[in-house]
Amino acid sequence: MKKLILCLLIFSIVFLSGCWDSVEINKREYLFAVGIDKKEDKLSFISEIPKINEGSQEERLVYSNDGESFADFYHLNYLHSDKVISDRLMQVIVLGEDLARDSERMKRIFDEIQRSPQMNRRVKICIAKGRAEDIIRMEIPSNPIVGRFLSDMLVKLKRESHQDIFTFDEAILHLGKTGIAIIPLVEINEKSLKIERAAIIKEYEMIGLLETDELEAVMLLLDPSNANIRNINIETEGAAISLDAVDVIMTDDIRLEGEKLMVDYYVTLYCYIDSFIIGNNSLEDRNFINRVKEESIKKLSEISENTLDKLQNTYKADLLRIKDKLYKYHKSEYEKIRDKYDEIFAQADIKVYYKMQIKSTGLVK
Repeated sequence: MKKLILCLLIFSIVFLSGCWDSVEINKREYLFAVGIDKKEDKLSFISEIPKINEGSQEERLVYSNDGESFADFYHLNYLHSDKVISDRLMQVIVLGEDLARDSERMKRIFDEIQRSPQMNRRVKICIAKGRAEDIIRMEIPSNPIVGRFLSDMLVKLKRESHQDIFTFDEAILHLGKTGIAIIPLVEINEKSLKIERAAIIKEYEMIGLLETDELEAVMLLLDPSNANIRNINIETEGAAISLDAVDVIMTDDIRLEGEKLMVDYYVTLYCYIDSFIIGNNSLEDRNFINRVKEESIKKLSEISENTLDKLQNTYKADLLRIKDKLYKYHKSEYEKIRDKYDEIFAQADIKVYYKMQIKSTGLVK
């Protein structure tokens, strides 16, 4: 009996822990980045594969081919290489600008990624300014693997609240729930890449861009506690001053009276003087400090007004997710206007009121 149990135990260890379809690591090629462009009636794929199996982490292979879908892409790669193509380590997918403006193709690509049993749904996603191929082929001396470079950059920007979305999972969640998403826009910057702006995606179609200051204005209202505001640079009485916001507190008041939507944001910024002119004692004058506040608030208000005008009148895109709060806190009123919300949003009275407190004029004096 004991011998029988021992034999069964050995049998279980040998056969249950085995991996019958395993492939040796030196027989695999791991995709780190894939770029997709629109090419007439087909799609153009370009993939980046680091030479991990050859003992180098700083060299890569770049392949390109055309096809109808991701399935074609994998099939062609399989035929053109003696190794098995794996996307388990894929870091980023870059979608070309022309492709992003084609809603039908975008829907097909998002559907394929969502259905894929092997692709990581947390793969990062961004839109190329121009062609995705140019982004993937970019030679970056400081970080030769583009997939790794973009992945690290997107994680950093998301963590510091410069961007709202950085993974496919987040993008498809927002598009499925609200029909709108802001996806990072990657651009060539001399010998590197930069992500300062964002693409506005509505119903799986890129309809426009948010410039850097507009993106900051949106992120401030979406997540004020984590807002990352660039220095506020102004000029008062001929003196250049730079202020840094170290803390932000915001409350909002959302009201729906019939078909009239009214939204008020009340934002308080706690700042300190980051840069001034040595030897200038104007900061000791309370009236001068008040003028600094006024000029700063004026600048911020202008950016907010221009951003809201673009969202309401140009794109009719509720990137501030006011609809979500209406549904959550004023559901019965929202149900009456849900079918024409875009029109209601475009005509809404949305205002941002700023207050500022300067906590310190500097540590030198």
